[in-house]
Amino acid sequence: MNAPIVQLALRPLTTVPLPTAAAIFRILNVVSLCGCLWWLSRSSEERWDLADAGALLAWAPMASVVTLNQMTWILWPLLLWAWWCWRQQRWDAGAIGFGVALTLKPFLGVFLLWLIATRRWRAAATATASAAVVFAIGVAAYGIDVSRAWLQALGGVTWAYADMNASLQGLLARTLTVDPGSNAPLLIAPGFVAPLAFLGGGLIVLVTLARTRRWTIEQSWTPLMVAALLASPLGWLYYIWWILPGTRPSRLLFESPLLWIPWAVLFLGQPNGWLTLTLGSLYFWGLFVVWLRRVVFERNESRMAPVANAARV
Repeated sequence: MNAPIVQLALRPLTTVPLPTAAAIFRILNVVSLCGCLWWLSRSSEERWDLADAGALLAWAPMASVVTLNQMTWILWPLLLWAWWCWRQQRWDAGAIGFGVALTLKPFLGVFLLWLIATRRWRAAATATASAAVVFAIGVAAYGIDVSRAWLQALGGVTWAYADMNASLQGLLARTLTVDPGSNAPLLIAPGFVAPLAFLGGGLIVLVTLARTRRWTIEQSWTPLMVAALLASPLGWLYYIWWILPGTRPSRLLFESPLLWIPWAVLFLGQPNGWLTLTLGSLYFWGLFVVWLRRVVFERNESRMAPVANAARV
């Protein structure tokens, strides 16, 4: 399910036994996490304190990455680099790192749309070129057939119903299709999942772009990332880490405490269709609350920054 360039990057780990490779990967993940949190806590407009550290240790995405040993933390520096550069109006430099991340996780394309919506044409072109170069390296290493197979695999995902999927499509798949796990659907109408997810996800993205096109990247990052996760077919819980630039963890806790509910709670009372829609989809609702508060109900004009005065590069 990962791009060929990821397989190329992980190839050195194939020279050691699998348990050793997994341990090395976990160590790299933790080191990257510590570095990112240290830097982010010192680079944000509001400095973090012990309450923020405690909130991070307790929230659900922490447990998911620790348990699954995903590459979320390893990829995070690319996104933090883009955020930091864009805050300083270094749009081309940030676009290079963002383009690499875009190749690995296509749902980040919402940020590319934001660059276009804010008329930062050169940054958008730089990000696209960066992504194309990384993709070309993967093609050169493994051939076009492997890259085509990866794209086909992305389109053939059948486990969107999983409880850790916080996207709109995940919610719809759980409530309208038969889950081979423990959750029960509310209705059996699988034919509605894809069109409703497409329409709803598209609306979320369009509204977010319209609302944030005059905001700074500091103000826009969290809403854009939340929109990307909600609209993506696979907005997994562990990617919620990436919404942090632009917001303090302790503030996010008060904004949407549903993201701190332990994963095991999602299975309580099952099988029950109404519980699948509500309790079994808490992470979707947690993200959706953040989106509503940041995008729909935001009325603080001090968060607005006219793009007419922003640097255009």
